[in-house]
Amino acid sequence: MPGYGRRIAHPLDFSDQHSLRRTLGVPAVTTRMCLDSAFSTTLSASLRRLAVFRVNRRPALRRLITAALSRVHIGGDGFAVRVDAVNSDRHAALALTGNGQSRATALVAAHVTRTVLAGTLPTGIHHIDQLPALAGIPEQLAAHGILPHIMPG
Repeated sequence: MPGYGRRIAHPLDFSDQHSLRRTLGVPAVTTRMCLDSAFSTTLSASLRRLAVFRVNRRPALRRLITAALSRVHIGGDGFAVRVDAVNSDRHAALALTGNGQSRATALVAAHVTRTVLAGTLPTGIHHIDQLPALAGIPEQLAAHGILPHIMPG
């Protein structure tokens, strides 16, 4: 991952894996993420594999786990997200790196909202990867310190 060396980035079930597959007409899309702390990244992936986050459906357990995890601070706020799309011998990949993953999510939401409010998008319900008017979001994020990296396939 850019900025993190040969660190393992664990796959996460983001919705783009499903919508990008249809939008691009490819059989496989994988989204991976790592944090600036190798321990935090591995811990998060392990807890996800053990289905620990499914307790989020139970309010009392959610509060208990949130309280416990909010006291743990390992590493900083750096992150890297990588998306790979594969179709036979063709492979495309894009990574984003920066600080403050929640801030990055908010910036994407702000860019999308601004475009929606400007009235330049087609009517209907779409995923953002289906709207060419939003294709420049990775470059727009660069102005906020979240850097896009086109990865070798």
